[in-house]
Amino acid sequence: MSDEPVEKKEAVEPAKVSTKRWYVVRTYSGQENKAVAYLESQLKESDIRERFGEIVIPTEKVPTISESGKRKVKTRNFMPGYVMIETEMDDRVKGFILSVPSIISFVGPKGDPSPLRPDEVVRMKGRIDEHEERQVMEVPFKTGDKVKVTSGPFSTFKGEVSEVNQDRMKLKVTVTIFGRPTPVELSFTEVELER
Repeated sequence: MSDEPVEKKEAVEPAKVSTKRWYVVRTYSGQENKAVAYLESQLKESDIRERFGEIVIPTEKVPTISESGKRKVKTRNFMPGYVMIETEMDDRVKGFILSVPSIISFVGPKGDPSPLRPDEVVRMKGRIDEHEERQVMEVPFKTGDKVKVTSGPFSTFKGEVSEVNQDRMKLKVTVTIFGRPTPVELSFTEVELER
């Protein structure tokens, strides 16, 4: 016998191919979070947990400016009334999902589960990821709004929005100076909607 160490060969298991597919369910609008929370809590106690993957509410983060000029970031559902579920579908899983309060039905012919095509999944997941990276500004002002200037050299002046530049976060406001209408460019944070 030789004194060379014998290498042990580990058994290599073939990689498991996931049979989970993406499905979309309808919920009552505004009840998406409640439906997902209930579904996840029931899955913790269930023996079919391993048959589920991700459960996603299609949302985006939207920065907004409140009436007082403060910046806030709100989470907004860009597909109200829908939830995406990754699962291995069978009658038991279908019944389990449909037993959740606030879930109405599956998206598909006659309410039957119909899996999303891979290109649809990529597009939806891409849109969710894209909105997490790029935040869309929700503009609280529109042309014709009556506003009050809250800071800067024109504070306490009142005027009307004549132009909105969302990219630069600027407004063109027409204020009256010495009895003459004068256009002034102001930041979103320098004005608030007049009540």
